[in-house]
Amino acid sequence: MGVPCRAVMKFGGTSVLGSQGTDRVASILADSPVGVVAVVSAMAGTTDLLLRGAESAVAGRPGLEAAAGATRSAYVGVAKELLARRELADFVSRVDEVTATYRACSGQLAPTPSGANRSLEAAASAGELLSACLLAAVLRQRGVAATAVDSAQLLVTDGHPLAAAPLMPESLERTRVRLLPLLQAGTLPVVTGFRARTAGGEVTTLGRGGSDHSATLLAAVLPAAEVWIWTDVDGLLTADPRLVPDAQLLSEVSYAEAMELAYFGAKVLHRSAVPPAASAAIPIRIKNTMRPQEQGTVIHRRSPGPGGARAVTGVAEAGLLTLTASPGAGLNRLAGEVFGRFADARITTLLVTQSSAEDVICVAVPAGELTAAREALRQASYLRAQDAQDQVSVVVVVGEAMRGTAGIAGKMFGALGEEGINVVAISQGSSELAVAAVVQRRDLAGALRALHRVFELGHPQTSRDAPPQVLR
Repeated sequence: MGVPCRAVMKFGGTSVLGSQGTDRVASILADSPVGVVAVVSAMAGTTDLLLRGAESAVAGRPGLEAAAGATRSAYVGVAKELLARRELADFVSRVDEVTATYRACSGQLAPTPSGANRSLEAAASAGELLSACLLAAVLRQRGVAATAVDSAQLLVTDGHPLAAAPLMPESLERTRVRLLPLLQAGTLPVVTGFRARTAGGEVTTLGRGGSDHSATLLAAVLPAAEVWIWTDVDGLLTADPRLVPDAQLLSEVSYAEAMELAYFGAKVLHRSAVPPAASAAIPIRIKNTMRPQEQGTVIHRRSPGPGGARAVTGVAEAGLLTLTASPGAGLNRLAGEVFGRFADARITTLLVTQSSAEDVICVAVPAGELTAAREALRQASYLRAQDAQDQVSVVVVVGEAMRGTAGIAGKMFGALGEEGINVVAISQGSSELAVAAVVQRRDLAGALRALHRVFELGHPQTSRDAPPQVLR
């Protein structure tokens, strides 16, 4: 196979923001050995800007040209600081080509009943194309053989609007055919994140935050020895430091713990990114672009340490639906219909509880999906009534080693009770990996601090069994 893929390195939007960020990323890659694949996001704020411009075009409002112009100005401005004349001229031509395509795609947008429009996917992901082309140009100027690669040439999906699921066999073949020859030739591929393509050739995307997912998918199909997620924090922490001042860095966590933390609100890693790496037993390292010397967090098979909680996290903005079955329907029919409809509408289910005696199910969803969830159930056959609370949060205690450890739930609810925090709903999975509770949104910060304190998480974590880095 030639030179193996040592690592896929993903750089988020804050990492590539501005000339300093882009130059810093180029330095990291230039110092890396042969056999690295880079995955890059759009500069922070770009995707939101492009989406607003495209949506303005749909509504017949001005805004499209301003979005295209601001995007061009941002990328060309950075390029002028980093590139010499020849590379600069080539890059500006590419910027004009991409922004022209963005205008054309946005001009084809029209309102649809489902909100789906393939042109919106291409418009939303234009920033990734510019980031990949710019970083590749900066690397070439440093003497590194690098080329930009559109991940829409590599990853094939089912085409679900703005949140497509990958088709692995097709993606494996295309990725290996395109990237392995580059690696064998000593070339560093700089791949766009977020973008993909349907089997029919239409541009689609992996959803917001999908660049993490792109990186682990590419690592799984190449395969790579590791995935490095470069971001603007040192790694995964025992809690959100904005709410819990004594939060500590987690030097290592298991795949299962990382998935729970990502699913329940930790912003460092997208929740869809862990399964591809876990299935291929590929370690994921979280590193800070601005502090590359720091150890970061490594995600791998084993959870270190004695039994107990490893971290607390939460979904700040959640909604809680209380769903009552029609007479005679029963919980099974109600649950089957509710979760089938949620699956069709791609509604995220954060927590589920039930009351068998009353034929009631409580389901927590992200607040931004609450209206869509209620609409999905509007004509449900087995649903007699639904009630919604929109000012709630979900707090979660996570730890793979909690399994079989007595007193976890007691500690959790005792700590919340001592703070006078009312628990609206509770849930514990059969794996005992996470215990979750719904609280009023105003109580979120107090709940997280109380749980962090009672589980004694405010002490420095130490690495015990983390695999050694492949890049030295």
